[in-house]
Amino acid sequence: MTYTQGPWTPPTDPYQPAPPRRRSRWLTIGLPIGLLVFVCLGVAVWFGVRAFLGSLGPAQQAAEDYATALVDGRWDDAQGQLCGGDRSVVTADALAQEHSSPDLTGYRLEGIEVVSSNGRTSGAARLVFETASGLDTTTVLPLEEDGDTWRPCP
Repeated sequence: MTYTQGPWTPPTDPYQPAPPRRRSRWLTIGLPIGLLVFVCLGVAVWFGVRAFLGSLGPAQQAAEDYATALVDGRWDDAQGQLCGGDRSVVTADALAQEHSSPDLTGYRLEGIEVVSSNGRTSGAARLVFETASGLDTTTVLPLEEDGDTWRPCP
């Protein structure tokens, strides 16, 4: 039996740089796809928040217009903003009697809620009226969507 030895290989040089590493599939495929999914999710959330806040805007504006009319003592304007059922029952004089003593000096809108159920959209605004005597009066103002406009229904 003869033993043959393969060609002699010199020892590797410890100072020789390592061969370049192959790029990981994670970096070339997974990371860009992950970033794309993350960006798409962010855009979807952004549009969702804008749509939600867009539905609150008209209701908020109706509540602020009504509160401003009450603070300014424009009783006829406040009465004209009311929803159909309340507009025929609540008079401008009744609003003046209810909100003129003590004098209102300002208001804060602390929150608004809009609910859609069975094709009917309604809401409520939490208003804090500030008075000349320094007392604050908190009220929850019901709101109703009437076509394209919102109306308060106290």
